[in-house]
Amino acid sequence: MSFVVASPEAQIDQALSVGALQEALQIALGAEQQQPANAALQHRLGVILLRLNRAHEAFAKFSNAIRLNPLSVDTRVALAQAYLALNDGWSATAWLSDACRVAPQNTHLWLQLAQVLTAQKRDAEVEPTLRSGVAVNPQSKPLLEALAELILNRKRYSDGVKLYADLHAMDDKDSKTLLHYGFCLEHVHRLEESVARYREALAVRPDFLEAHVDLAGVLWRLGDYDGSLAHAQRAVEISPDHPFAVRILGTALLHLNRLDEAEAQLRRALAIKPDFPIAIVDLALLLLLAGRFDEGWQVYERRWTDTDRMNRPAFFRPELEWQGPQKQPVAGKRIVIYAEQGLGDVINFIRYAKVLQADGATVYCVIQPELVPLVESMEGVIGLKPNLNIQADYHVALLELPLHYRTNESNLPNEVPYLHAPVDKVAQWRDKLKKWDGKLKVGITWAGHYVHANHHNRCMPLSEFKPIIEMAGVQCFSLQRSDGERYTDLAFDESDLVDFTADWTDFTDSAAMIANLDLVISIDSAVVHLAGALGKPVWMVLPPNPDWRWLLERDNSPWYPTMRLFRREHKEARSAQMARVVKELKAVKKNLLAARQPALV
Repeated sequence: MSFVVASPEAQIDQALSVGALQEALQIALGAEQQQPANAALQHRLGVILLRLNRAHEAFAKFSNAIRLNPLSVDTRVALAQAYLALNDGWSATAWLSDACRVAPQNTHLWLQLAQVLTAQKRDAEVEPTLRSGVAVNPQSKPLLEALAELILNRKRYSDGVKLYADLHAMDDKDSKTLLHYGFCLEHVHRLEESVARYREALAVRPDFLEAHVDLAGVLWRLGDYDGSLAHAQRAVEISPDHPFAVRILGTALLHLNRLDEAEAQLRRALAIKPDFPIAIVDLALLLLLAGRFDEGWQVYERRWTDTDRMNRPAFFRPELEWQGPQKQPVAGKRIVIYAEQGLGDVINFIRYAKVLQADGATVYCVIQPELVPLVESMEGVIGLKPNLNIQADYHVALLELPLHYRTNESNLPNEVPYLHAPVDKVAQWRDKLKKWDGKLKVGITWAGHYVHANHHNRCMPLSEFKPIIEMAGVQCFSLQRSDGERYTDLAFDESDLVDFTADWTDFTDSAAMIANLDLVISIDSAVVHLAGALGKPVWMVLPPNPDWRWLLERDNSPWYPTMRLFRREHKEARSAQMARVVKELKAVKKNLLAARQPALV
């Protein structure tokens, strides 16, 4: 092959353009004899040799080039590439960093440096690098996108919101930006704004699968079950065998309590992607909601992923993981139960500590610090904070115990009370509430923890409790610890709802106060579990898509004999649901007051 061109440099470039590396090398070597101090020629020689996998020789040529032209950015990058070929990542990043210093406006250099640092797993340096690049080039969309994606992958959603807001300001029609912006907003619980971003993404790309999937997930959380189903169905139309689309269709049907259809879709998602933890959990919760406990516990045990196992408590040792009473009897053994979920779950399932005790075990419970004093009211149970090291024979996660004891509705351990408030605190609260002895004392909770996935559906405005708060012969007490609607926003006298929660130090105070009440009326929260565990009458106001443990089509609970359930249909207004609660309270008010017993301790 021959080339008729004006200069050796042009001949080299033309040969390189068609992949004629050996010919390019011969031309370059010939030219080098004539121009040994030509920096550009030394650089070209290095490029050719690097492409020929002769990294050591390439490095020598690039070193010559940078000596001859100390300000060359291209040669700095080339030296970095040579060092990478020689497996010297630290030197490579040093040269790329220097290139960024010399040409800070070159956004590609910052991106390349971040990529190399990522490849070397030098994660702590990646974000500062990208932020330095953005500081110099604040209008660089590629740099800002790289930084935002990094923050998103690190699950720092609040920071992600700010970055994607900046990207959105640059380009409000970028569907990927809108998707990620919506995702971050969703995870900082700004759900309505999240929906708006997802809808904007779909306006740009109507067949954007991920946007349909994510929008379906947010809409059910906002109570728009039909809207959630519509977007889930559209996702499956776009990609019939996409596991995330099939799974979201299953969950949308589940939230509408269409269990048979939901089960079919969730099983199909798992057939497509067997290692799919969120679909495994969804299927398990569906089975438990349907009362199919035996299969439900088995499926739920598959929830553990490699990451989850790595996040078990520091004291956990895999070889001590308890396999259940049939395989490993616990008589005379020390067993550690550890919390894996929220406060309500701990209060609910800590009942199994007594089952283990009955089997002869010494039981340690590693739980949230605020629950330790309360759990220690169970005779013989030792409550521990999570950071303590324990010598034990076995370790077991709290929600593995129903599986190990083959729990179903017929053998569920539901004797109450199994938790007790301290006697002295019960007496203190009896004195504090004595002035209302002539009235029915009712504790209320209207909001759970805002991070719960079903927060918007299971919570309600405090104003819905107004008829109960103002009911003659009833004195209401707030049991609301998390931020709820402020009383001053409501059309009733603040004195009608007494709030002593500022006097609580831990759950023993909550328990002691509840022990002195006649009734608790609450949304699904830790309070209902506490009242149920104390054996107090408790009425729970449920959303249309209840938590699995409350089952379906019943007004009582197998977990708590003193509990009544007030359900709401999907199209039913909260006010209609609460009207039924008010009607029932009026009907039983006198009986509850007459049946008042000394506070349970």
